[in-house]
Amino acid sequence: MKPADIKVGSTYTNRGAGKTRRTVISIGSEHRPNRFLSDREPPAEDGVLYEQNGKQGSLYISSFAAWCGKLAD
Repeated sequence: MKPADIKVGSTYTNRGAGKTRRTVISIGSEHRPNRFLSDREPPAEDGVLYEQNGKQGSLYISSFAAWCGKLAD
């Protein structure tokens, strides 16, 4: 999925079996993750605040888009 396809309020399932569901709460620079697990510079892009199983998390929008398999039914 492309980062431009990610929309606030939509629920997505993961690639593969598609059993994990994440609902996008908000998108913006204020939701950039606090940690970046790489030696490279973090990407200069917005973060996605999402909810999964009652817990909130955040990812860079490109990472969230790569995780997505499709819109949930």
